[in-house]
Amino acid sequence: MSLRPVGIIDIGSNSIKLLLAEQSAIGTITSILFEVEETRIGEGMTGTPPHIDANAIAEGTQAIARLHDLARTHDLHSLRIVATSAVRDAINRDVFIESVRRATGFQIEVLSGDQEARMIGKGLRCDPELAHLSNYSLLDLGGGSMECILFKNGVISSSNSLDLGAVRLASKFIFDRYRALAASEAESIRSHVQESFTTASIVANASPSSVAVLTGGTASILATRHPDSQNRISSQQLHTFRQKVCSYSEPGRVSQMNVPESRADIFPAATTILCAALDHLGCEQLHFSSYNLRYGLAAEMLEGQ
Repeated sequence: MSLRPVGIIDIGSNSIKLLLAEQSAIGTITSILFEVEETRIGEGMTGTPPHIDANAIAEGTQAIARLHDLARTHDLHSLRIVATSAVRDAINRDVFIESVRRATGFQIEVLSGDQEARMIGKGLRCDPELAHLSNYSLLDLGGGSMECILFKNGVISSSNSLDLGAVRLASKFIFDRYRALAASEAESIRSHVQESFTTASIVANASPSSVAVLTGGTASILATRHPDSQNRISSQQLHTFRQKVCSYSEPGRVSQMNVPESRADIFPAATTILCAALDHLGCEQLHFSSYNLRYGLAAEMLEGQ
């Protein structure tokens, strides 16, 4: 008996995504539909206290309702709506959760940092292109947080969810996201990343090997900017790309560097965070993967049938 497909709506700080996935005849997890709503709800994360703005609640609810309606046109075994950093940290998260419940009839599952990291690790193991890797570091950069997971012999040896998301640090350290990133702003971001890794007891050169796998929206953009790289580049290539993208104002990042307009304001922060994290871990070879949180959840749901 074949398994019916499953659906996941993933509410991130920077976008809201729908994945419909199924298990193939050979047991791999494959996407049958992927939709993105570029709806940013994480701008209030540096507020005191962190919160989701009223407009973001309305826009986020509308985006989730559209994706929910789209998902329900398919014959799914099950559908889950999950949220990560922004909803997890917001003081008014119950208001947002209730707004979504009224619009869809679904209760949002707010994942803890540990749950998010575990599902990202599970998702990554679904990527057939990475089957040859056993020792590496995984960095999943989102708008509100970054998950850092170390793999040894194909098994998670440690995982940390760090408040190092691109929206969060852009809001905290960049005065004007329209202009080129100032050297002092980049240094503030790098220092904050270093401090966060140290506080989390992630020691320098902690990576089990020189290899890192990058997932998340920034990784997807980087992969499209290096189309001939077979989904892998060097750390030095990323540093060079970061320096160039940070030298442009926001319009130049779009027109000259082909960064999507919806991400152009936070892209200097995102690439600076990744470079700082990779330097701390001691990684020199970078692989890109689209198998992240949503694929981990899909694998778990399919296993449950």
